[in-house]
Amino acid sequence: MGSGVPAEPALLAEIRRGGIVEGLIRGHAVLVDGEGQLLRWVGEPQLTSTLRSAAKPFQAASFVESGAASALGLGEASLAIACSSHHGEPGHVQAARRILEAAGLEESALRCGAHLPVDPSAAAELLRTGGVATPIHNNCSGKHAAMLATCVHAGWPTETYLEREHPLQRQIASRLARHAGLLAEELPFGIDGCGLPTFGLSLRDFAAALARAAGSDPAFQSCQTAMAHHPWLIGGTTSFDTALVGAAGETLTAKGGAAAIFGATARDGSWALVIKLEAGAASGLPQIAVHALQQLGLLGASLSGTLKELAEAPVANWAGTAVGEIRALFQL
Repeated sequence: MGSGVPAEPALLAEIRRGGIVEGLIRGHAVLVDGEGQLLRWVGEPQLTSTLRSAAKPFQAASFVESGAASALGLGEASLAIACSSHHGEPGHVQAARRILEAAGLEESALRCGAHLPVDPSAAAELLRTGGVATPIHNNCSGKHAAMLATCVHAGWPTETYLEREHPLQRQIASRLARHAGLLAEELPFGIDGCGLPTFGLSLRDFAAALARAAGSDPAFQSCQTAMAHHPWLIGGTTSFDTALVGAAGETLTAKGGAAAIFGATARDGSWALVIKLEAGAASGLPQIAVHALQQLGLLGASLSGTLKELAEAPVANWAGTAVGEIRALFQL
């Protein structure tokens, strides 16, 4: 546990190959209560980081609050895919397409860029059948489709929906800042991999925003429920987000993002946990996040299914033989 003095990143885990420590994973972890007060931490709670995809439930909340999600009549699945970093499996692509079709939009309206599906099988099948990656396969296409549908419903321009000064992006910034106890004008921002603004917050402020939104924001709470009911849509077959929410979504909401940031909050907003790995590489994040949740009593000691596989995944060689481990070491 920290002392309140600005701190260096903490040693969170070590990577072992046999009995040899060949790598160290350093970072920060912050736990707050429902009022945003620090309870426990390691590293530096005031470290500012971009939020990347860990902020997707905040971004998707406008889809709910605007009435667009209800008007489309696609149910909770549309909210789940709006909150997702999906792996591009066929069901994910179909869910994003349904939003666009219901809103009367073409796929060409998406401005998130194209990449092959994250899921290797889906990527191989796309290539085998002569297909090419398009923006609908982007892991953020569900979020972008929901944003475009929100713009159509609200009468806002769709061509400029990525821009920081667009009414939708101003609304998202306002929601995030309000729950963090800040002014939207105070939020630094950069451009995410999918082209949208990604805002910066201290880890403590982000945790506070998660807890307050979960405890008081009906639109955010609708996203939490949708994620819990459709965990596969928020990630995919091998996704840590999917595995964790699938196992514990009735009590917590969790979402990771690029550059190794992870946020989780109690469904009722009574606590929130944020983890940031210093190097920005996500290797070890499942082990570290599960270790934190278990030691806090927020996740049971006994794991099963994909969550167990990811949290206990060994270091393996190309033949698939276990040759080492990632071992979480820290105490909150």
